Amino acid sequence: MPKQVDHEERRRALAEAVFTVIGSRGFEAVSLREVADMAGVSMGAVQHYFPSKHDMLLFALGHMRARVLHRLQSTIAALAEPTHRDVIRAGIRVMLPVDEPGRQEAIVNIAFFSAATVTPAYAKVLRDGYERLLAATVGLLDAARQAGELRRGVDVDAEAAALLYLIQGLTGPMLIGACTPDEGLALVDRHLDRIFR
Repeated sequence: MPKQVDHEERRRALAEAVFTVIGSRGFEAVSLREVADMAGVSMGAVQHYFPSKHDMLLFALGHMRARVLHRLQSTIAALAEPTHRDVIRAGIRVMLPVDEPGRQEAIVNIAFFSAATVTPAYAKVLRDGYERLLAATVGLLDAARQAGELRRGVDVDAEAAALLYLIQGLTGPMLIGACTPDEGLALVDRHLDRIFR
């Protein structure tokens, strides 16, 4: 009996190879051939799933979002009776380059941000991701307010946006060593101290 092929798993494996190429040689180095070499498959195998580099990169960008979400869900599930602050801090920690998966994701994310300035399809995926993340953060902060965990007068919409842009502002400096993971997380904690009781 022929072996069943999991096509989505193959596509995800090729997306991971895209991330490895970006992380080791930069966004400009990504090509169908480079990804095939990195994944240890033929060029034809890559073209079977992705007829063009653009299709491959667009899928990889969507896969990155799913990968971060999976890490976030696993991290939160491991917390014992977390407060809303614990959940928000865990989410921020996952999105910052404080460990090897976070570092690779941050490098890829920055590469796509640069490309998105001239590629509307990437910009749309990134904007959609921001909108979902912002809505989730507003929801968490609003739940924290209803539970009496926030300081009086906190504007949950403004603070949710400030947290997301704090993450973006810390990512580049952390990647190049201008700010250590501990220093970045300390700034996050100071910001959370202003919001939470």
